[in-house]
Amino acid sequence: MRRTVRALSVFFCLIVFAAWCVHTGEGRPAALAQETPAGPVELKDVTYAELCDAVRAHRGKVVVVDVWAFFCVPCKKEFPHLVELHRQYGSQGVVCLSVTVDPPADKDRALGFLKDRQATFPNYWLNEKLAVWQERFNINGPPAVFVFDRDGRRAGKFDASDPSKTYTYDDVEALVRELLKSKP
Repeated sequence: MRRTVRALSVFFCLIVFAAWCVHTGEGRPAALAQETPAGPVELKDVTYAELCDAVRAHRGKVVVVDVWAFFCVPCKKEFPHLVELHRQYGSQGVVCLSVTVDPPADKDRALGFLKDRQATFPNYWLNEKLAVWQERFNINGPPAVFVFDRDGRRAGKFDASDPSKTYTYDDVEALVRELLKSKP
């Protein structure tokens, strides 16, 4: 019984320590800890035009826009890769933006998801009808990732509309690394 209690105590201490390390950045390379900006995770309502303005505001940087939804299982599975991309390349001139296309009823759940994932980059809730964003993004639904070069031109589109052209965040990261080679 004492062994069990002692083992549980040690396990609990390790969990608390690990949580503290993640929170403070300890246990990660110093550069990685510094790249993650502190601050609240927010979800800002935008129209499609306002989202375009947000992308244009980052001209001179490589911009990755992840279109996702809380109801989309593949989106939630891949989302940690966006967070890691932000942490790894943020200081090198990459800006990550997340855009949820959830219905209004799921907006709070989407915000909770973002907070759980520590998505400390700009997060937007697209306040547009389904037909509008499907037409503008030229997608049937999430997930989709758009990558823009330093001049604000779309350099890549990754989506699930063609089952023969599946993608992973390795594909997104490869494009980002290539775009980072060109200096502003």
